[in-house]
Amino acid sequence: MYLTHLIKCFYQIIYKMKKSILVSMMFLLVNIVLYGQNNILKGIVVDRETNEPIENATVKVIGNDVFTISDVNGQFSITASKDAYLEIMHLSYQTKKIAVTKASIISLSQKKISLDEIVIKSHPLDDISHSVVVIDDAKKGSQPRNAAELFNDISGFSIQKRSATASEPSFRGFKYEQMNIKYDGATKIVHACPNRMDPITAHVIPEEVSKVEVVKGPFTVRFGQSFGPVINLVTRTPTPDDYGFHGSWQGGYETNGNNFMTRGELLYAIEKFDFTINGEMRDFGDYTDGNGVETPAAFVTNSYSLKAGFNPKNNQRLQLDWRQKFGKDIKHAGLPMDSPKDDSYSMGLDYKIQNVSDNINSISFKSYLSYVDHLMTNEDRPSFAKMDASTPVTSNTYGGKLEIGITPNDNFLIYTGIDADIIKRDGERTRIIKKKPDGTDIPVGARPVFTDKVWQDATTSDIGLYAEITYKLSDNLALTSGFRSDFVNASIAEPAEDTQGVGGVTVPGFVSLYGEGFDKVSETTLGGNISLKYHRKGTQVQVAYGLGTRSASMIERYIYHFSIGADSYEYVGNPFLKPEQNNQFELAVKHRKGSINVGASVFYSIMKDYISAVVKDGDPDFAIVFMNANPYAKQYVNVDANQVGFDAFFNYKIIPCLEFVSDIAFTKATNETFDEPLAQVAPFSAHLGLKFEKDSYWADLRTKFVGEQDQLAASFGETVPTPGYNTLDLRLGVELFKGLKLGAAVINIFDTAYYDHLNFTFKNTVDNVVGERIYETGRSFSIFAKYSF
Repeated sequence: MYLTHLIKCFYQIIYKMKKSILVSMMFLLVNIVLYGQNNILKGIVVDRETNEPIENATVKVIGNDVFTISDVNGQFSITASKDAYLEIMHLSYQTKKIAVTKASIISLSQKKISLDEIVIKSHPLDDISHSVVVIDDAKKGSQPRNAAELFNDISGFSIQKRSATASEPSFRGFKYEQMNIKYDGATKIVHACPNRMDPITAHVIPEEVSKVEVVKGPFTVRFGQSFGPVINLVTRTPTPDDYGFHGSWQGGYETNGNNFMTRGELLYAIEKFDFTINGEMRDFGDYTDGNGVETPAAFVTNSYSLKAGFNPKNNQRLQLDWRQKFGKDIKHAGLPMDSPKDDSYSMGLDYKIQNVSDNINSISFKSYLSYVDHLMTNEDRPSFAKMDASTPVTSNTYGGKLEIGITPNDNFLIYTGIDADIIKRDGERTRIIKKKPDGTDIPVGARPVFTDKVWQDATTSDIGLYAEITYKLSDNLALTSGFRSDFVNASIAEPAEDTQGVGGVTVPGFVSLYGEGFDKVSETTLGGNISLKYHRKGTQVQVAYGLGTRSASMIERYIYHFSIGADSYEYVGNPFLKPEQNNQFELAVKHRKGSINVGASVFYSIMKDYISAVVKDGDPDFAIVFMNANPYAKQYVNVDANQVGFDAFFNYKIIPCLEFVSDIAFTKATNETFDEPLAQVAPFSAHLGLKFEKDSYWADLRTKFVGEQDQLAASFGETVPTPGYNTLDLRLGVELFKGLKLGAAVINIFDTAYYDHLNFTFKNTVDNVVGERIYETGRSFSIFAKYSF
């Protein structure tokens, strides 16, 4: 049945491609082949300042992945055509591109210390399971509502949309805390709202993100407890090319929603010191979907960030990062309340020293703290006539990492360290009952007031120890293996007490529901990974296994009768949940030759004690507390599950300035305990596109295909299949003169009416149909300008 479903999706794509101009480009893939006359080039790589030879520099021919390594004298030889370009990379030096005709003596400048990246690209034996997507805000030509929209065009990702700002990426079958999302290599901002109105992607300025780094599974142990992928949003850091005083201003407007964005940046950098300040404002309105229905989506945000760096020596960097965001008047179409206020701040302090000694490659220290102050109310919702509900909540998160990089010899690299993350949340929901069950008004002085514990004054802490080694078996073969252990503690100081539910029934609190021992939980988890990487003549192969573990989140343990899912059910936490375990196997192949760049991954995950939720039909202990169409709540439980799937890409450079790009991704996930599909898994998806880029102008035509999702989890309440769709976007831009770029975009050209499988339904509204899925934005025109100096 699944194979039939997949074939059906492929057929739909091929059929629809006949109507697209992209199909004409496919024929060019067969007819165009580029060759060059090759020569053997000999050269030497040296330090720009000392003129000393540089050993172990990677010299690669751009476009075909032929590479070699410089020897102890800095010398190398490589086969390349006369008109080719070389790329020279080294961990301690800036990457350089140079024409073959000028490559007899290649000088490299020492690299500015990077504190923000987790994926280090310095050798062709890099992990295929680790990928980097560079973000160019000027060439997008449109204004994202939050940083989650940066994932829209990345293969394997889908977006779970609760509202315009409360959106988060999902990867394969992983979501929420199953995805380890950070920015700048360490900092976490944990949402205060139990409905996730304020995820980390809502607290980072999208235009400040220079690239997105993705580790596709638990294939590294260096960045905290990880059940699934590790995602790092890297913000911009000055390079030596930025020395002096620089700045930029950019603004954009989008027609669908009357959306406006403006942002400014100032940068001052010298060799020893740099300072950057960013500020932005977003004022977005309600949008119209492809059916002509207006969707509540308005919000206003103001944000700024400061980043200061000090370089005592060429091999050291100290960096301080501060950012603050103020949000107001935020509408949440898929949630029962709106946000009059959503404020946050975060601070990071990092230090790193490289090349400490012959055997100590690096020592790094990272620390961070973040705070979220969030308020949600139902003042503008229909339920306000019956009940006045207000929920102020806060989230405090802090942590850090100390890591040492050890090089026993030229073939060994060992990272070992300790990291910690501590989360504390608190808040209460106050309910003032205005009407009796029969609809009659209750006098103001006699209105019952109930206070519900949202987080029950909860705290979780995770302290981890780890070690990861990379061993170079040969110039073409490398082995990576790691191990970590996490010591996790979770507690609540103010357990929810018995409360009055709908109809006057008594609903048990945590003490009555779970008895003794639920308020303090301690556990130790183990994780690890091993992978083998092979590279030869433009072909790279990786076989990887990872054991990822994740302790239950604070929501899964301690939430008490809140509607937090895509459905309208109330959810109740379970303090006795076991940690999830993901045994993930992945085989990846990538090949690049001439104008062709192609790759694919297949994966299989055996997931033990996967955390899901089930409806507690007929159980009086789970009767609802809030006004709800469903009479009973859901409870979080452990189940056994698995998922299998693949992703692939094929890119072809038709001519130097024109490239055909494509990708495809599919995941099938099964809940073994209930013998049904796993809930909330996105369907098959694919992208096809043409990218035209010259120095001063560019164009990007891209279409997205998404298949129908009819693999539904009945125990979770999924009953209606999600239809497939396809959309087409066009982005254009020009650099009028040095420093001034103008861009324009038409998003959803054919005004397609569609929604994604993970989108929430409308809640607590009279202007839209309650229980109907939130559709995405219809056709929208966008303009963008950026001036840099």
